[in-house]
Amino acid sequence: MLSFHMQTIGWIILGLALLFIAAQTYTTIQTHRTEQRAYTVIDSYGELELRRYPPNVLATVELPDTLYASGSRTGFRRLAGYIFGGNEAGAQIAMTAPVYMEKQEQGMRMAFVMPGGRTSVLGLPGPNDPGVRLIETDEEVFAVMRFGGWMNDARMAEMQGHLLVEVAAFGLEVTGPVTFMGYAPPWQLIRRRNEVAVPVRKPETRLGAPSGGLGSGF
Repeated sequence: MLSFHMQTIGWIILGLALLFIAAQTYTTIQTHRTEQRAYTVIDSYGELELRRYPPNVLATVELPDTLYASGSRTGFRRLAGYIFGGNEAGAQIAMTAPVYMEKQEQGMRMAFVMPGGRTSVLGLPGPNDPGVRLIETDEEVFAVMRFGGWMNDARMAEMQGHLLVEVAAFGLEVTGPVTFMGYAPPWQLIRRRNEVAVPVRKPETRLGAPSGGLGSGF
């Protein structure tokens, strides 16, 4: 009888494990299918990737929170409210990746990229939430570093420091604030993609015109 119960428990555990793997695999596939903000890789320096981003439209919200956990939850809920019908037209707007987070001395900012490579706010419905703003960005050049796992305040501080050390080592000039980018939903537990980025320029012409970073309106 004991052997039978152990065998049953074993099958249950195996079934749950297979269900977990299937769910995570599906989530990962869906994440890869989500529209991502376009960019062009123009150079690389060690762990850094230099990217040129074309003009886009962002939905942004400023938050008083200084801790990532509380700020990210509130910011995501308010921005998701806008794209999931909380706007003047009651329209559904497709979710994109990444989600942007910029930490500040007295709060933080979060942003969603509007889909379809939009470069103008014309044609987008206004947000019902007065704290959500639509802004147009200019072409931007960023130094970007990728990392995995989960974001938290300690991890973000560590990666920001690492990024700025690498940027300085390669003689790049920082032109705006550090921004974090998350590509995976909270329920994705494997193969999580995060990035930390900062707008930069270099005297050589290969980087093109100086970048205003997300600070061009963000």
